Amino acid sequence: MNPNEVLLTIEERLLKRKLTPAERIVLGQTWNQQTYDQMAKHSGYGDAHLKDTGYKLWRAISQALGQRVTKKSLLFVLQEYLQPCSSSNLTETFAPLSTQVLSAQRLYPSGPLPPDSPFYIQRPPNEDLAYSEIHRPGGFLRIKAPRKMGKTSLVFRLIESAHQNNYQTIHLDLQTVDHDVFSNIETFLTWFCARSSQALKLAPKLLEFWDASMGHKVSSELYYQEYLLENRKTPILLIIGAAERLIEHPKVAQDFFPLLRSWHEKARWNFLWRNLRIVIVHATEIYAPLNIHQSPFNIGQAIKLPKFTAAQVAELATRYGVKENNDTVGKILVNLVGGHPYLVNIFLYHLAADSLSINTLLKTVSTPSGIYGTHLRNYLALLKEERELASAFKQVVSSAAGVELDAVTMYRLESLGLITVNGYQAIPSCDIYRSYFQQQLSV
Repeated sequence: MNPNEVLLTIEERLLKRKLTPAERIVLGQTWNQQTYDQMAKHSGYGDAHLKDTGYKLWRAISQALGQRVTKKSLLFVLQEYLQPCSSSNLTETFAPLSTQVLSAQRLYPSGPLPPDSPFYIQRPPNEDLAYSEIHRPGGFLRIKAPRKMGKTSLVFRLIESAHQNNYQTIHLDLQTVDHDVFSNIETFLTWFCARSSQALKLAPKLLEFWDASMGHKVSSELYYQEYLLENRKTPILLIIGAAERLIEHPKVAQDFFPLLRSWHEKARWNFLWRNLRIVIVHATEIYAPLNIHQSPFNIGQAIKLPKFTAAQVAELATRYGVKENNDTVGKILVNLVGGHPYLVNIFLYHLAADSLSINTLLKTVSTPSGIYGTHLRNYLALLKEERELASAFKQVVSSAAGVELDAVTMYRLESLGLITVNGYQAIPSCDIYRSYFQQQLSV
């Protein structure tokens, strides 16, 4: 029996369903006598999440076999049950991620990492805090980071954790919404409720619950409470991505954000609302003029995804199979790109896949022909379309001390990941941006 047949046997004969990526990791690494801490280090999942996954997996296998199975007894039980599979075949199946496997999965960095990616690097304590919050009745989580910092990769892991706990999920990315949807609060809330219904595989029934005489916010609240939450035995995870887009529509923001806060507060006394767990994902600070008691940005659990440390870059270099001294690589990339996750991944990809030396990459790293050429040209094209934004960023890269910008310009450049805000001062996110745009924006 080949390795794929072993996995198929476990899924079809034992559990009669597909294993999730996290279950595959727990099952495989348990076979290799790894602790949950060791699994977390190599998989990108938090140890608390893996322990929860393991507990449920052992319980499911125990029910399927009619005998108690634990992490310690798993090896013996499966060796007996999966005959005629030899233990060598099983060991091959569940071996830890090898360099060969990593090489096969080493794709050019171009988007969020799937939950089973070995290239996801944890940034403690963010993951564990996030998992804990979405599993708390009435939980409210805020994730903040500029573009390409790993927000969506973390969201994917939250969604998987929710599915493992039989939650239903509503993932609404405001970046993909037509501009007209933000024209007024009525249009926005009807879209919001209709899309929420569709995500839960329910037919939209707006006409049955909407009453303009009561107001659109009250109508949307009744819709959620009496249609989406009523008689629901498992929680709903509501994720609102690119929430900063509402900054461009302050009238909608002033109505919608306080509504989310009120829903969270209802969970204190209304059991229906405890089943709603809310996640707001945004790329920069939300500058909407909100009363302190109405804002959802001073409640719940806040997570600000940081850039990678030198040690985290070194760990990622190991996973890429980089042959250079990984501690040295970590220090160089923290100095060069500030530990920015996306830029770090691009550098390590070329270092490993192209078998180039660090010095070779560094010679052209900030030029149009270097490894960041496409990434930098995309930013340049965007800036040339918006002269005011380009002018503001030119000031930033030309100043050694930092520049104070108006709030909207600051938010737009920060959400793009081009600047870091230090107090009231904007500075380039990394030396690569300063070097490249000093030249290109002066042309």
